Amino acid sequence: MDYRLRITIQPMDVTQEIKSRLDIVDIVSETVTLRKSGRNYAGFCPFHANSRTPAFFVFPETQTWRCFGACAEGGDVFSFVMKRQGWEFKETLEALAQRAGVELHEYTPEEKKRRTHADKLTDLLGAAADYFHQLFLHAPQAEGARLYVNGRILTDTTIAAFKLGYALDSWDACRTHFNAQGYSDQELVEAGLLSENPEKGSRYDRFRGRLMIPIRDVDGRTVGFGARTLDKDGLPKYLNSPQTLVFDKSHLLFGLDMGKRDIREARQAVIVEGYMDVIQAWQAGFRNVVAQMGTALTEAQLQQLKRYTKRFVLALDADAAGAKATLRSLQVARQTLDRDTEVRFDAYGLVQHEGRLQADIRIVTLPEGEDPDSIIRANAARWPQLVAQAQPVVAYVIGVATQDLDIRDAKAKTAVAQQIIPLIKDIADPIERDHYWQELARALRVDERALRQTRLPDTARPAAATQPTKPATTQKNGGTAVPRPTSGQVHGSGMRQAHYLSQCLRHPYLLQQVNERLAQCGQTAVTEKDFLNPEDRAIMQLLPRWLQSSGGVYRQAVVTIDELWDILDDSPTAPLTRRAEYLFSLPAAPDVEMERLADQLMLSVLDWRLEKTRELVNEVEQYYKEAQIENDAEAVEVYQQLKRELPVVVWQLNKARNAMSGANRRRAADNM
Repeated sequence: MDYRLRITIQPMDVTQEIKSRLDIVDIVSETVTLRKSGRNYAGFCPFHANSRTPAFFVFPETQTWRCFGACAEGGDVFSFVMKRQGWEFKETLEALAQRAGVELHEYTPEEKKRRTHADKLTDLLGAAADYFHQLFLHAPQAEGARLYVNGRILTDTTIAAFKLGYALDSWDACRTHFNAQGYSDQELVEAGLLSENPEKGSRYDRFRGRLMIPIRDVDGRTVGFGARTLDKDGLPKYLNSPQTLVFDKSHLLFGLDMGKRDIREARQAVIVEGYMDVIQAWQAGFRNVVAQMGTALTEAQLQQLKRYTKRFVLALDADAAGAKATLRSLQVARQTLDRDTEVRFDAYGLVQHEGRLQADIRIVTLPEGEDPDSIIRANAARWPQLVAQAQPVVAYVIGVATQDLDIRDAKAKTAVAQQIIPLIKDIADPIERDHYWQELARALRVDERALRQTRLPDTARPAAATQPTKPATTQKNGGTAVPRPTSGQVHGSGMRQAHYLSQCLRHPYLLQQVNERLAQCGQTAVTEKDFLNPEDRAIMQLLPRWLQSSGGVYRQAVVTIDELWDILDDSPTAPLTRRAEYLFSLPAAPDVEMERLADQLMLSVLDWRLEKTRELVNEVEQYYKEAQIENDAEAVEVYQQLKRELPVVVWQLNKARNAMSGANRRRAADNM
């Protein structure tokens, strides 16, 4: 099953759409330990050795990162993943689009028309939310709705935040109001505000005499309504908007637009069943709470939450219906999250394929006859205590499945085992897995070895998971890789770096000569940390070892493309080999003495280091001023240290460059 949320977007909007659905703090935190520093996050840069100053910053508001240390680099989530993964832009685009659930293709004329129409419907629904809210606040007919809300002890602030409303008990009040605003009956039907009777050919207001709760998408746009009856015997208790172009309850979570920031901060989302549960929790300060839009969680809902956290607590009713809904939710959750295989870089830059769980899913069983709304209204302090007691998934399932089990019924015990064993087998951690084998054996009062030998029917076997694949590489042309330039080439520093690598591949001993000259000027040797392009960094990291003979002396012969394929342990179409082919395609240096070529390359290294450091100085100054305005003492301290250090680095680089230029002039004069 392809569980990803499919979003069609225009080419110009694609990167922004992806970035809006991902949080750079979450992505960076997977490989970097971050601490909160004012409004931002700080840590040690994963791209260079640094154990003293946390010079790596992530800025949530701008969704950018910056290393104020040796890297002198920064950018958005795309540049970070490219750097971390060693991917080109196309690969990164495909990987992040897959993670965000965005499908990459252009709008057709029909799709453009559809999106324009969807925008008009959301505008209409936003106006409807305002209309119902004003009726709630001021209409005499809404007194019953106001009394109901007062009984829920909701404040004016909460009422305004959720824009609670009231629909007049009329068959055509909403229709008449919006017809006067220029909206047609057909548009009102398509927005879910009017219902139709095909037999009579009549149209009438869908919501009548109900408390109106606007349902918003993750971006805060009203896309539908949940309407609660105010009649004690009224049915249904809640009437939702019908399925429309913009309202699909399987893709929505009530309260996510208002809670996503708090979910990120808490690193946990609590999922409840009702609108009032979310509203009451929000008012009490528990703002990482959202509600599912049906009896069971869906793949799309979980994927939305996964952008903000990987820890979910399902807080569902304790009655039988709640238990069944919980089990259905768990099944969806495991199919959606647990079977993802994530590609990550550890601290050493090694790619690891992890077959572990992608989310920590826990269950909180609420007291009989209570829900989050009633619990929080009675004693708000109980809520975090209950959430903290949430059980892990498998422990909860074992408890629910064995609660009413006749322990003397062997077939019933087998049926329970067949339900739970697939969950246990999915657990990646062997200790945790063994723990649940033992727990299930104790609950069923059977030997653990018998459980492990239990044969599962086909219906009990989990469906094959959708495994993300590594983004496709460049297509071949007649079996030969098509070389293509990378992003670093278009910048001055990137071009100088490419030229440096190109000449060192042709003349390996230049590596040693350039580093000797740098050492004479008090500068560090060239390493992978100097390079902007991720492929160049990877090549440079291994290049010295490849080019040295067994005696540690750099070889004289040029490395061939065929040798590089073996050296890089890369296929002819993989990124590093393509980059190496590109480097070999660059023009060779003119016929000059190797000594002069080494001097030129050494000056090129100093030039690109100066360029990066000057950019760094400007950015530190900007962020220092912002930190002062925000009274962010920790950030100010870091930036003050950098403001002291960076001018010294610039001075040292300029001194080295001047010394090298003077040496070149003297050498040229001696040769005249």
